[in-house]
Amino acid sequence: MNKTDAKKLMMKYLLPQIEKIGYKERGKGAEFEIVRKIASGEDIISGGFTDYNPIQKIIYGCNKRHEAIIAILKSLEEKGVILSPPISRHTITIGFRYETLNGLNFVGYLPEMETEVDVKKCVDKMLDFLHNIAFPLLDKFNDLREIDMLINGEQPWTTDYRMPYALGGNFYEKRLIIAKLSGNPNFQSLIDFCYDSLEQLSAKSGHPFTYNRNDMTKPLPALIKLLQGVKSLY
Repeated sequence: MNKTDAKKLMMKYLLPQIEKIGYKERGKGAEFEIVRKIASGEDIISGGFTDYNPIQKIIYGCNKRHEAIIAILKSLEEKGVILSPPISRHTITIGFRYETLNGLNFVGYLPEMETEVDVKKCVDKMLDFLHNIAFPLLDKFNDLREIDMLINGEQPWTTDYRMPYALGGNFYEKRLIIAKLSGNPNFQSLIDFCYDSLEQLSAKSGHPFTYNRNDMTKPLPALIKLLQGVKSLY
């Protein structure tokens, strides 16, 4: 079974179960992206296959895209600030996988597939995770304050590396936008925390630097200035 056949079979069993709640396939390549439009942006199931023909494994994750966050990041780029990675239609604002939520240090928890019966069994496992864990989480994260409490709460994250949830790049910029849009009362102290964390991480890497907080060509100072005119959504 090649990955094109694997995708067709996966979609045969998966789509009818999630189309009823608004998910639709986007794109026609061998990889897959299944999207639900919501008021704040998009919920996305995306992934691909390991492609050890004739053996296949489904690799996938769940992501959310908040347009309010993306719009601010795009405004930053329009001012000439370089973000890495750059903002695109694939930019997410939070994402997770079965593996990250369960502390697994590998990708691909689903069994190997060689037959249609194997694919059906894997899709059943996917649907169990989607309906019982992923979809409720995606609904919960419609409220940015839930994400804010997670990453900017009593124990603020210094990174999303190897954490249950990832922001999909530009971690510090997104966390500040989320805090501002959420009306986080500790926003100003969070700014200092971000600068201090970045400087400490640079020191640990062996390339210490002091962040110039007045350099408007850099993402954080430019973003902080931009956020002065942004109000909370709540």
